[in-house]
Amino acid sequence: MLQPIKNNFRIYFAITLYVIWVVIFSAVNYFKEKQHLYSELDQQLENAALTIPSILPKDLHRKDMSKKDLSEQQDLAITLALSEYTQRTDIVYLYTLILRNNKIFYTSSSASDAELESNTFAFNYFEYYDDAASDIPAMFEQRQSQIHESSDKWGDFRSILIPVNADDGSVYIVGADISISHIDTLLNEALYSNLIISALFLLFACPLIITLSLEPRRQVRLLAKKIARQTSKLLKSEAKLASIFEYSPIGIMHYDIKGVIKKTNKRFEEILLTERDTLIGFNMLERLENPELLNMVTQSLQGKVSVFEGPYTSISGQRFMYLHANFAPLYSNTGELEGGIGVFNDITEKQQSTEDLKKLSMVVEYSPESIFITNVSGIIEHVNPKFTDITGYTAAEVIGKKANVFRSSYTPDSVYQKLWATILSGQQWSGELQNSKKNGELFWAQVCVVPVTNDGAITHFIGIQVDVTTARLASQKIAYQATHDMLTGLINRYEFENLLAQCILSSQQDKTTHTLIFLDLDQFKIINDTCGHMAGDEMLCQLGLLLSKHIKPKDILARLGGDEFAILMMQCSLEQAQSTAHNILELIANYQFLWEKNIFSISASIGVAEINSQTKNTKEILICVDSACYAAKDLGRNRIHLYQLDDELLAKRDGEFRWVHELKYALNENRFELYAQPIVSLSDPTQKRIYEVLLRLRTRSGDIAPPGAFLPVAERYNLSEAIDRWVVDHTLIWMELHFKHLGDIDHLAINLSGASLGSSALLSHIMQQITLHHLPPSMIKFEITETAAISNLRDATLFIKTLCEFGCQFALDDFGSGLSSFAYLKNLPVTTLKIDGMFVKDILDDPIDEAMVKSINDIGHVMGMKTIAEFVENDAIRQRLKDMGVDFAQGYEIGRPVPIDDIL
Repeated sequence: MLQPIKNNFRIYFAITLYVIWVVIFSAVNYFKEKQHLYSELDQQLENAALTIPSILPKDLHRKDMSKKDLSEQQDLAITLALSEYTQRTDIVYLYTLILRNNKIFYTSSSASDAELESNTFAFNYFEYYDDAASDIPAMFEQRQSQIHESSDKWGDFRSILIPVNADDGSVYIVGADISISHIDTLLNEALYSNLIISALFLLFACPLIITLSLEPRRQVRLLAKKIARQTSKLLKSEAKLASIFEYSPIGIMHYDIKGVIKKTNKRFEEILLTERDTLIGFNMLERLENPELLNMVTQSLQGKVSVFEGPYTSISGQRFMYLHANFAPLYSNTGELEGGIGVFNDITEKQQSTEDLKKLSMVVEYSPESIFITNVSGIIEHVNPKFTDITGYTAAEVIGKKANVFRSSYTPDSVYQKLWATILSGQQWSGELQNSKKNGELFWAQVCVVPVTNDGAITHFIGIQVDVTTARLASQKIAYQATHDMLTGLINRYEFENLLAQCILSSQQDKTTHTLIFLDLDQFKIINDTCGHMAGDEMLCQLGLLLSKHIKPKDILARLGGDEFAILMMQCSLEQAQSTAHNILELIANYQFLWEKNIFSISASIGVAEINSQTKNTKEILICVDSACYAAKDLGRNRIHLYQLDDELLAKRDGEFRWVHELKYALNENRFELYAQPIVSLSDPTQKRIYEVLLRLRTRSGDIAPPGAFLPVAERYNLSEAIDRWVVDHTLIWMELHFKHLGDIDHLAINLSGASLGSSALLSHIMQQITLHHLPPSMIKFEITETAAISNLRDATLFIKTLCEFGCQFALDDFGSGLSSFAYLKNLPVTTLKIDGMFVKDILDDPIDEAMVKSINDIGHVMGMKTIAEFVENDAIRQRLKDMGVDFAQGYEIGRPVPIDDIL
C-alpha cells in the first residue's frame, strides 16, 4: 500500500512542479514578448523616421530656409504624403524639426486620423514646438539618435528622434511617434495570449493527473517497456542521423549558447576550406569578422531564425565565396535555449550566373542597337527599348506576333527565304533589309540574325538591326557628289573624263565617230564682279538646266569647272555637231539673266572636235577642243571653231599654250607671289597660329591671277611639280629669314599637287632644303588633295610616310569629295583632315551635309587625326562646327588670304 501512495506523492509533486513551470514559462515568455515587441516597435520607428527625407522635397532643409519659402499648398502636399505613410503603419506621427535661435520649429508633420477626417490641418512649416522636451536642442549638437517616452499636448508617445545632415551641411531632426496606449494594447494582447496558453496547459494536465493517479504501476511498466523499445530505435536513429549529418550535401554545424562550434560535417569543412580541428572550438561571437554574419548568429542565440546571404571569406582566409546560411535556435528537452544549428550552402557559381545574366540583360536593354528575340517559329518573345525607338512598335504590340510585322513589300521574298534557310541550318545571317515603321515610314536596317542553341538544338533566334538610313543616304550622296558638279547637278570633270575615255576606246575598237563640244562663257567674270559669286552661281545653274533641255537623251552634258561646259555627242558626225553647236550658241545668245535689278545677256565661245579611231586619249582630245574654243574667243567670241589638224590660226591662238608660256616665264622671272590664310582652333584659344600658304601669279600685265586660273593648265602640261618646288623653296627661304618672328606660329601648310607625290627627286629636295635652312620639320605641314592621293595611292603613301618620319606633318585636303574617302583613309598616314568646303557651307540648311561633316569629323577623331573645316563664311557656321567638335576652321569668317609678309 505504501508504494502506490509514494508513487502518487511523486505524481502530485511532479504536477505541482509542472504548474510552477507553466507559470514561470508564461512569465518569462511574456517578458520576452514584451522585449521583442519593443524591439520591433523601435525598429519600426527608426525605419519610418529614416523614410521621411525620401518623402520630402530634396532642398526643403538648408541653412538659409525661412517661413516664406513654402506655400500652404506645398505644406499641405507634404502633410498628406507623410500621413499616407502613417496610415499604412502603426506610426501616429511623422515630423521634422529644426533649431533656430535656441527654439524648436516643425518644418513638416503628418496629420492624425481625426484631423484627416475633419479636413483640418495645421500649417506645419516653421510651426513653433512650444512644449518640446528640454533635451532635444542638445541633439542638434551631439547628433545622436534618441528613443524616449514623453507626454505633450498631443498625447503620450514613444518617440525616436534622429539628427540628419541636409545637402548643405545643416542639421535637422526626423522624428516618429507611436502611441503609448497602442503599445499597452499590444502588451495586453500578449499577456492574454500567455494566460490562455497557461490555462490550456493546466487544462490538458487534468486528465493526466487522474490517469496517473489510478494506474501508476501499470504506467511504470508500460513506460519501461516503451523506453526500452525507444532506446533501441533511438540508437538506430542516432546512427542514421549521424550518417545523414556527416554526408549531407549541404554544410551543417552545431554551436552552443556561447557561440562555440561543437560539431561540423564534411561539406561544411569543404565550403570553408578549413580543417575540422580548426573549426571545433571556434568562438563565433568573439572571432567572426563579418558583422552581418555575426548578427545572424547572435539572433539565433536569442531564439530567432535568421538568414545570411552575401560574400564571405573563410576562417582560414584561403577562400572567398558567396554564401547562403540559415541559423536556427536549438532548444534542450527542457525547453531551454542551448545553442543553434547553422546550415551553409556555397552559391558562388549560382550568384555568378545570376550576375552574368543580369549583365547580359542590361546589355540587351541598354544596347544602342535594336534587339528582338523570337522562338523557332519566328514569334517575338522580347524586344528592347531601342527596338521601339527605331520601329515605333511597343513591346506589347509585337510580343506574340511574327517578326515580319515590320517587313516591307520592297524586300523580295527570295531574301527572306535565304534568311530562313541560313538560320534554320544553325548559321548566322546578316544583310540589309528595307523595313517599315509603325507609321508606315520605310527605313534601311543592317540586320543580323543569330540562332541560339541548347545541346545542339535551336531554341531561339536573336535579331539585331541598326538603322542605317542616314548612312545609306550619305553614301549615295557621296557617290553622287563624286561624279556630279555640286553647283549645277551636271556630271563633273572627273566622271566626264571617264565617260570620254570609254567613248574614245569605243571609237578605236568599233571605228565609230563621236563629237566633243567645249563651251566657255564670254565675260562671265563681269557678272561675278558686279553682282557677286551668288549671282554667278545662279546663272550657271540656270544655264546648265537650259542646255540639258536642248540636247539629245543619249548625249552627255558636263560642267568641267568655272564657266566651262562640255557636251559629248555619241555617234555623231562633225557636221551634225556643228549644227547642234550653232543651236546652242543661238540659245545662249537669246538667254537673259535677271539678278535683282540687273539684266545680263551672255554669249559663249564653242570649240568642236571629232573623236575617231585616230584619237589617242582624253588628254589629247580635250587639248584639241579647248584650243578650238580659245581660238573662237580670240576671233571675237560668240562663235564656233572646229578643230582641224592643219588649222594654222588654231595653232597660233591656242589659249592653253599661252598659259603654258605664261607659267614658264613666271617661273623664270619669279612672278609668283606667296599669300597666307589663317586657320584657327575652335576649342583652344591658346593654340599657336596656323597659316596655309597660297599661290598667286602676277601676270605680265600686272594683274593677280588666282591659282584656279593656271593650276589646271600646269597639271595638264606637267608644270605642277616645278611650281610646287618654287613654292616649297620660297616658303622655306621666307621662314628662315623671319624665323625669329615666328615664335607664335605653330606651323605653315604648303599645298602639293598629285604629280609631286610620285617624284622621288622632289621628296629628296624637300628634306635637303629643310635641313639646309635649319628649320624644324614640325613647323611644316604639306596638304594634298584626296583625289590626288587616291589616284596615286602607292606613291602617295610612300611620299607621305617618308616625310612624316622626317618630322613633317601631312593633311588630306578636300576630304569627302572622293568616291572612296573612308576606304582609302586608313591607308594614308596623315595627321589632319580638311573637310571639303562644299559640305561645310550648307550645314545650317542641309541635314545631309551636316551629317557628312559630323561623320568625317568622328572618323578623323577615331583615327587620332585633327579636323579642319573649310569655307567657314559666317559666325553661325563656325559655332555649329564648334558644337560638333571640329578642331579647326578656315574661311572668310576666320580671315581672308593676305600677302605672306602681312602675317608677321
